[in-house]
Amino acid sequence: MKKFFTIFTAILLALVLTGGYMSWQKGDLSVDGFLSVAKEVLQGDNKRELPTLPTVTEKQPEENLSYQERMEKGDYYFDHGFLSFAANEYARAANLEPNRVDPYRKLLVTHFELRNYRKALSNAETVLALNPTHAETLYDVLRIHIRLSDFESAKGLADSYQITDATDARILYYKGLLEALNRNHELAQKLLKEARVKSDDPSLDKDTDVMLEAYREFEFTQAAQELFLSELIARGFNKVEEYEMAIHLLKEVLKERGDLRDGWILLGFAYLNLEKYQFALTALDRAYSLDPEWTTTQYFLGIAHMELDHSEDSINYFSLALTNGFEPQVVVYRHLANLYFEAEAYDQSVAAYEKVLELSEADVSAYIRPVWIYIDFIDDSQKAKTLAETAVLNFPESAMSYNLLGWSYIGLGQSDKAERNLKKALELEPNLAAAHYNLGHLYETQNREQLALDSYQQAYELDGSGSIGNRAAAAYNELLRTTSTN
Repeated sequence: MKKFFTIFTAILLALVLTGGYMSWQKGDLSVDGFLSVAKEVLQGDNKRELPTLPTVTEKQPEENLSYQERMEKGDYYFDHGFLSFAANEYARAANLEPNRVDPYRKLLVTHFELRNYRKALSNAETVLALNPTHAETLYDVLRIHIRLSDFESAKGLADSYQITDATDARILYYKGLLEALNRNHELAQKLLKEARVKSDDPSLDKDTDVMLEAYREFEFTQAAQELFLSELIARGFNKVEEYEMAIHLLKEVLKERGDLRDGWILLGFAYLNLEKYQFALTALDRAYSLDPEWTTTQYFLGIAHMELDHSEDSINYFSLALTNGFEPQVVVYRHLANLYFEAEAYDQSVAAYEKVLELSEADVSAYIRPVWIYIDFIDDSQKAKTLAETAVLNFPESAMSYNLLGWSYIGLGQSDKAERNLKKALELEPNLAAAHYNLGHLYETQNREQLALDSYQQAYELDGSGSIGNRAAAAYNELLRTTSTN
């Protein structure tokens, strides 16, 4: 399933927001707009792997592992981003040792990361049944209630904490957020300032500063309307990734005043981050109806339609954003390149990829997709070679650069140059599966079957569960079949 964030690695979102009270009175927060998108915001590369083919591995029989082995296996999966697999191992560990806290704690954390908040809460309750004073779990329960938008339960739990010198700064922070949500702003500021003083966590400090900045901005504008402050607080919630709080508060704001373009954008942004794309689209459509020329709205509409698989609408809104001067352009071209590729509009796709290379200081991986398109879809290995030569020029120490150049020479039928560059790639990085695969393909075109089989096998062993490994397995089996029948 496509995600607004990349699957195993979180994309960092940054919003640079400026505002002014006078323009808020007109329905937006600045002449330039309430939102401006920083260079890395919503980069959302949505890079897709090459087509995958079935692997040659057979399903292994169920392992009879001990509690400790299950926990270690779960930790391995968790550390590598395979959260569902991790949860499965922790659950099996819990079945083996049902009176131990650790597996339930890890299930809580894993399900929280998976956004399975009901399951996270169930495991938290199990932990507290085993250890009623487990402080970290009590803190997690507070966060879970917030994620479930059960703010009343969250506040009740937060209020049960007595403020002492030993109070965790995180608890003070969330108590402050909940008071801000309930528009008890004087108390909210007091709690946030206390959290800032007590904290020794740079990440918490940063988030606390974001929320306090909302209050400072309100004071600076000398605005009288509390509604304006509520919108600033909602913006802060978005910036610290408390999207459920942002949605709750923005709904109240927009009920009172429905002509706030940026309120609808902020609401759409929160829904996008929660992967509730239809709700996001509804909010962003409302923002667009209020101001169809605003490029931020156009860009986010492109995102929403893309995630809903409305490719044509997504392309239209992204193109409109570019026409109207959206910055940074590179993030739009990345999306357009992927969308055109999915639509099999390969000429337009590769043109967008080349625009990305022109506009950004891309790493060598950015050359892979356009080279692939030129070779396999447009049948223009000469242009692929030109791009690969640029990659070598810009990244002369990168094995992938030489792999791409060798791959291009295969398409041009220049076997000697292909082999030389592929071997150069393997000198720089002996475990580069793609170079082994391409070398196998080269050997196969030269009827050097055993060398080809050896290279395909090496590629598979290096990338057994990946796209290159799957391709290598298929090529190996097909070559083995054809050679055995000849």
